[in-house]
Amino acid sequence: MKKNAFYIALLFILMPLGLFVQSELNPTRILFLWTSYGVNFALATIALFLLGWGMHHKKENLAILYLITVALKLAVYFLYFHPKFEMDGVIMRSEFFIFFVPYAIGLFIEIVVLARRYQ
Repeated sequence: MKKNAFYIALLFILMPLGLFVQSELNPTRILFLWTSYGVNFALATIALFLLGWGMHHKKENLAILYLITVALKLAVYFLYFHPKFEMDGVIMRSEFFIFFVPYAIGLFIEIVVLARRYQ
């Protein structure tokens, strides 16, 4: 549990940093950026808890747990964010990065957790 707390604290540092940088580059979409970072922070936190639980209880199913967390995040993207981005018929690069920068931050931390597990 202490290891999860470290990685969640790392999320608390990296996510606001990413939000600050992205809000400076795309100030017109600030509310949507907050939503994206909040959703991705929640999903990454859930994923870290699931992976932490899986490392201690379901070691043989850890890869499946990881794939479930990735699938959950992509489902959220396609059900909530993608329709909003495609309202004008075109998904611009800045819209793509609104979701996938915080997604990448969370994914990076999850991969570090898994890599440290197998060292």
